[in-house]
Amino acid sequence: MAKEEFKVEVWGLFDLTKKQILIFQLVLLILFIVLTAFLFAYNFHQHAGNESFNFHATYAKYFSLAATILIVIETQFLWSMFTQAQLDLINLQKTEIEQQKEEILTQNNQLIEHREKILGHQEKIETQNKDIKDSIKYASKIQSALFPSEKNLKSILNEYFLLYKPRDFVSGDFYWIDNYNGKIIVVAADCTGHGVPAALVSALGISILNDILQRAVSDKEYLNPAIMLNRLRERLVSSIAGTDYSKDTYDGMDVVICMIDKKQNKLEYASARQPIYLVKKTAEKYVLDLLRPDIHSISMADDNEHVYKNNFAIINPNDLLYLFSDGYADQFGGKKQKKFLSSNLRELLVAVADKPLEMQKDILSGTLAEWQGEIDQIDDIMVMGIKI
Repeated sequence: MAKEEFKVEVWGLFDLTKKQILIFQLVLLILFIVLTAFLFAYNFHQHAGNESFNFHATYAKYFSLAATILIVIETQFLWSMFTQAQLDLINLQKTEIEQQKEEILTQNNQLIEHREKILGHQEKIETQNKDIKDSIKYASKIQSALFPSEKNLKSILNEYFLLYKPRDFVSGDFYWIDNYNGKIIVVAADCTGHGVPAALVSALGISILNDILQRAVSDKEYLNPAIMLNRLRERLVSSIAGTDYSKDTYDGMDVVICMIDKKQNKLEYASARQPIYLVKKTAEKYVLDLLRPDIHSISMADDNEHVYKNNFAIINPNDLLYLFSDGYADQFGGKKQKKFLSSNLRELLVAVADKPLEMQKDILSGTLAEWQGEIDQIDDIMVMGIKI
């Protein structure tokens, strides 16, 4: 876009640019200089007898001279007026620039203040975030302390592996083992969700299981997995009774409780939506038996009573018992970024059944990592393998 030329008003009639004024005045000046030179050079003696002609000729000569001088003066005046107008415009622009500069400085100071406030808030948030992370890390240590130690796991289970991968620092998946009347009790549970809320539910579940077993031992009561599961459900539901817990909230627990009796070659179990995989070796190959769960999960917002039943299965030495949460099968990955699926997990467990348990853990962990790739872990993951 062409820059608009500066103009001034001339004689109250025209708006002219500097160039137009110079051209116009130069034309007038040349015209009157030529006219004046002509009049002064012309020989008027030949008209000596004509007084009227001589009078007007003399008048014209001096008028032309005066006009030439006036044009020069007018040119200087217009030039001064144009220059002054330019100076006024420059001063006005300078004033506007100064005002804009002041506004920019004011805005800059405000931005600096805002930046300092933002940095202050950021530092505060970072401090709070660090405190939260430190608290969660400490909560992770507390949760780990609630779980059976590696020494106890080895002492009670002998041959086993545990693949345990919380999605966050703390997990909603938990495991629990103990001895009871010469039998081994193994519990694997998946609390709804993940992170701190699920970890709190898992801590509550572990506490209740410890209390159930201690009371049974103290009072010499008979226990089986169904009794334990029903008591666990009752205690979980009663723990939130009378609170403002929403009926639309489905927080709860999928859990399986197993009781292994090696002397009787018997497995007792009760399960709330948590299946069991039992892998046996036949003459030719390994076969996986799916021990189906009760379809009802433990819901902490459900007051309707549901009674879980006790189930039995025959086990033999060297059979493999797998307990798990749904995190492994539900993990997205692969080329099509789909779930791993329970069917693939069953095939994988059969494929590795002839391997030592630690090697099985390594294969499961490597398979999961390869499947997951760069995709984020979506849930807590737990797989426990036990050799009978």
